[in-house]
Amino acid sequence: MMEKNKRGKRRKKRKKNGIEKVIMCLLSIVFVTMLVLGLAGTILYKSGEVALKASANAAAPTMVVNAEEVSRIRQNLEHNNSVAWQDDWVVYDGKVYEYRENMLNFLLLGIDRGGNLSSETKLADWDAGQADTIFLVSLNQTDKQISVIGIPRNSMVNVEIFNSESERVETIYNQICLQYGYAGGGELGLRKMKESVSELMCGLPIHGVCAVSFDAISVITDQMGGIEVVVPDDMTGYNRAYVQGSTQTLTGKNVVGYLRYRQYDALGSPTTRLARQKEFIRVAMGQMMQEVKANPVFVKDLYESVRPYMNTDISVDEAVYIASKALDCTLAQQSFYQLAGEDKAEYFVSDNGRQDFFDDYYIDEEELQRIMCEVFYQEVKVSD
Repeated sequence: MMEKNKRGKRRKKRKKNGIEKVIMCLLSIVFVTMLVLGLAGTILYKSGEVALKASANAAAPTMVVNAEEVSRIRQNLEHNNSVAWQDDWVVYDGKVYEYRENMLNFLLLGIDRGGNLSSETKLADWDAGQADTIFLVSLNQTDKQISVIGIPRNSMVNVEIFNSESERVETIYNQICLQYGYAGGGELGLRKMKESVSELMCGLPIHGVCAVSFDAISVITDQMGGIEVVVPDDMTGYNRAYVQGSTQTLTGKNVVGYLRYRQYDALGSPTTRLARQKEFIRVAMGQMMQEVKANPVFVKDLYESVRPYMNTDISVDEAVYIASKALDCTLAQQSFYQLAGEDKAEYFVSDNGRQDFFDDYYIDEEELQRIMCEVFYQEVKVSD
């Protein structure tokens, strides 16, 4: 009887030990999985950081400077021996600035076409589309702040035209939106848009670019459950409900029309539309950051949904690093800018004999310098 009880206790003990081993095995698997995933995330994070830093020229932008003002301040500093002058310092409005080297700058493009957006460069007939929407998004990793700069699509710049052999055949002074199509879209289109915006912004390093078609905007809007905006300008000519100052909920069905609408016969309509798009971007980015904080998987789901409609040079590891940095940043309303300038009409006679015009936009260089200093530079505390 005692032997039977002993065997029963041993069986229970073996059973208990077996359960404990299974539990320990499961815990070990979970731990190892978490460790691998954590290590993979760390590797992606680190490789993304390295790749982004190597993706753009590290040199500071070349600001327009007042040589006399720079000389005066530099001589005073050297005379007083207060601080040694640095070659990369610039002077704006009587103050000394240095470039924020810890900035990450990305270009967001909205291409004026629906459907899939090819990553292949096609130069046969230049039908890759135009960059109707252009935004420069900058992450200040030191101050943990995001700034967004809207660039009018009709800003006048040097545009390079390529033939079917990817050879540059001509450079024209024209609207920046044309550069994506004249470079055939795909990889070359992205690269040339980066170069054009960088040149416009005084040689600013740009670390990545993402172009999306109309359908991507619709998908993103629906996945966020709609986006509520305040209509900044009178749009009753398009939709009677879109009264200036009214609050509207945008969905996948109406968001593209809302963002694309402009009065083509009115000078300055692209600039007015950009202000509307800028407000949409501000609300959408804020809402997206809240979604990601509540559900980190949201980024993956959103990426998979828009991937067919997207052309980008930003890799997965770079995206991991960007997302981790962006979530730590604030997105203040005063951090949204729009390049100021002047709309000028260039008249021509269309094929039907009607007089029409191109709405060309000339950037205000002084205002550009102000935005450059405010976003990408920090003041150097010196006494002159």
